[in-house]
Amino acid sequence: MIKLTLSLIILIITYFLIFTNRRIRTTSAFFGAILAIILGLITFDKAITYIDFNKLGIIIGMMIFTIIAKESGIFQYLALKTTKYSKGNPLILLISLSLLAGFLSSILDEITSLLFLANITLAITHILEISPLPFLISEIIFANIGGLATYIGTPANIMIGSAAKLNFYDFIYHTTPISIILILFNVFYFVILFKNTFKKSDIRNDIIHHLNKIDERKAITNLPLFKNSLLILGVTIIASFFSHLINLNLAVIYLMGAIILLFVSHDKPDEIYAQIDWRIIFFLIGLNVLAGTLEENGLIEIASSKLLTLTNGDINLLSFTILGVSTFTSSFFDNIPIIALAIPVIENISRHLGSSITVLWWALALGANIGANGTLIGTASNLIVADIAEKNKQPIPFWYFIKVAFPLVIFNLIIALIYIYLRYLM
Repeated sequence: MIKLTLSLIILIITYFLIFTNRRIRTTSAFFGAILAIILGLITFDKAITYIDFNKLGIIIGMMIFTIIAKESGIFQYLALKTTKYSKGNPLILLISLSLLAGFLSSILDEITSLLFLANITLAITHILEISPLPFLISEIIFANIGGLATYIGTPANIMIGSAAKLNFYDFIYHTTPISIILILFNVFYFVILFKNTFKKSDIRNDIIHHLNKIDERKAITNLPLFKNSLLILGVTIIASFFSHLINLNLAVIYLMGAIILLFVSHDKPDEIYAQIDWRIIFFLIGLNVLAGTLEENGLIEIASSKLLTLTNGDINLLSFTILGVSTFTSSFFDNIPIIALAIPVIENISRHLGSSITVLWWALALGANIGANGTLIGTASNLIVADIAEKNKQPIPFWYFIKVAFPLVIFNLIIALIYIYLRYLM
């Protein structure tokens, strides 16, 4: 009982620090994990077994891919191509850049993709002399919903996929359809929301003329790297799609692809390794150990038993509860620590019910990614875009983001509830 109480105290203190001071969230998670080991709440050897190296390998591989690929100018090229396609119509530009954010987040590291896309968006809107806020908010939202489509799209999906032993194809089959449905709805939402805000006449004709003369191909600063990146990424994604047939973990596939790209395209690997966001890696390690501590001392068993009692083990109620709770908690807190706690609870529920209930995993994935759009603190990528905007003296007001995004979260949640019911529970 003492160990259970101490585990709960460490969890509360750690999560309080994570949610109230995002600048020390990695330190907080890692400190909580080390403290649990020092106090004997979990042994070091046992703590190691809870670290999900498959998940960490995929994330590191994706980061290396994106860091190398961006040096070719691929992000600048795609953004300029999209801008020219809009022909000076801000509403078309808004939707085009948002769809680009969603697409990039489904095949590349979401955080790095948004980092570069946000900077490019700020530059484009400055040239066009229009407010960047609708563009940045829309890109955040579409990145999270686009990332929902694939295993590698968001850290949330990677965590869930790795824990539930799901493969790349599983996400294509189960989450890509709802991702596309939500994207189409969100396009409609933003068109309605901003159709009176933007008018083509707002942009001067001379700016549009200058824009049309830009050769986006000049943005490709390293053509061999550009081609190598596309080729190796394409092969890696294809291999990922058939990973369950070739019997290879996704971590192995993505790390191999990243290392091959590093060998053929970069002669200074230390520069690439230095750019990897090691904070999120250590953050996830800390959360893994904390979740393991809770499981070792019985807290996960208590939480899952209470949930089963409240829902009487009804799979419909369980699915809707997990979807709803994960959506709203992910809106007001960082979704990664929320998922870190939810995963062992769902694993325990599956053991109690005597079978693997995959619908619960899809409910968690939907809730975590939809909910991440509720506020600026929903996930790390939201905060990165907000930081970039603030540094460029174009801050995104916290309440303005909620005013635009939270109603959309409610609509998306309703659509997700209908999707889960019709597809899995009828």
